[in-house]
Amino acid sequence: MSKKTQNSSILLILLFIVIIALVNSTQNMISPNLEDISIYFGFGGATSQLGALTFVFMFISGLSIAIFGYFADKITRKWLVVLGSLVYSISSILTMFVAEGTIGFYTFLFFMALDGVGFGIIIPSIFSLIGDLIKQEERSKGFSFFSIASIFGMAVGLGLSTGLGDVDWRLSFFIVGIIGLICACISLLFQEPSRVGKDFTFLTEKKSVDYTYRIKITDFKVIFKKKSNIWLIINFVDTIPTGIIMFLLYEYMEDYHNISNDTTLIILIFILLSTLIGTVVFGYRGDKQFQEGNKKARVRLALWGAVLPIPFVFSALIVPFRFPPNASIGALFTIPGAIIMILLLVIGIFINGAVNGSWYATIVDINLPEHRGTVLATANLCDIMGKAIGPLVGSLMVDSFGYLSGMMISIVFWTMIPLFWIPVLKNIVPEMELTEEIFKERLEKLS
Repeated sequence: MSKKTQNSSILLILLFIVIIALVNSTQNMISPNLEDISIYFGFGGATSQLGALTFVFMFISGLSIAIFGYFADKITRKWLVVLGSLVYSISSILTMFVAEGTIGFYTFLFFMALDGVGFGIIIPSIFSLIGDLIKQEERSKGFSFFSIASIFGMAVGLGLSTGLGDVDWRLSFFIVGIIGLICACISLLFQEPSRVGKDFTFLTEKKSVDYTYRIKITDFKVIFKKKSNIWLIINFVDTIPTGIIMFLLYEYMEDYHNISNDTTLIILIFILLSTLIGTVVFGYRGDKQFQEGNKKARVRLALWGAVLPIPFVFSALIVPFRFPPNASIGALFTIPGAIIMILLLVIGIFINGAVNGSWYATIVDINLPEHRGTVLATANLCDIMGKAIGPLVGSLMVDSFGYLSGMMISIVFWTMIPLFWIPVLKNIVPEMELTEEIFKERLEKLS
């Protein structure tokens, strides 16, 4: 691979990281100002309506991902990235002009639905592109950055909305929309990589192979014949706990611990950093074991990453302490209960980072290039249903039993996650080897 090609790939991945971060940021801008937004639209602080709005956003995102995931395997993905960036950017900018009251709420709902469409266009397209820019032996590490981009987007959304909430909760949407428009223009400049992938770049540089295979309707039978695909796709339960926790976190901290939004943001930074570090550490670990010949390594790491955090997160949520009134952020590190809570969350979320890169890498490992966008889209459709169910269930629990009950229901769903990884561990090796065999036969024919 030439130096020019390598530099081009790095720049493309950096652009994709920024776009993924931006498109993930807007869906996290409601939580820090949950009560203020509720009052702005005339709901008097109730959360159910905003939970329903989040459900609609997630539902539209899921449908959009399912549709455009198929197109990502059929047409030039570059134009899908540009289109998706324009859609979410423009809808985010227009949020700045949403008025108060019921009409304003339905206008905001419409813009969030458009935001969901943009999200659904971008995610499978960029996932498919990244799969062509990363070698097989580095996929856990490579896709850990895909996950980190989502985490960074969450941090950007929460940070902007927390910092600007006292000025105008709509301003954070506007800022992200402007940056998104700039990224859409930059996306026009990049060149579509070959679907042959990074492992066979030498063939494409010599112009000896043009990978002409594209998905057909009949291919769905091939995709769903693989048992690992089915279990990876229907594993939507793993997004429900995150959906609940992120939706309720700010109000839970204030209600149960008397912690302000600014201080909650500090706690959240610890959580996001531990996720980021865990994702990178276990991404490198999974790739190293894979290179040593252990083809089950990534799935095994993901399984343990789903099981081991449960007692840590459960314990963290029930640690009893109250923040002193008008206390500074520094007091967070002088209260034993608060310190214990942060440590438990950091350890649990760090371990959970093992799931992120492994999940994406496994999807790529067992699917042909022209199937990856569709499989990811179908999996994300299920995942987004989980993310949509999370805030809805959480808000209903809050309105009925309070914020602690709303947060604790997340643990019930978390205990189900390992059950979906065990069948993948059983089937991953033969299905991966079958995919590799078919792919190499095709390259031989094409070259």
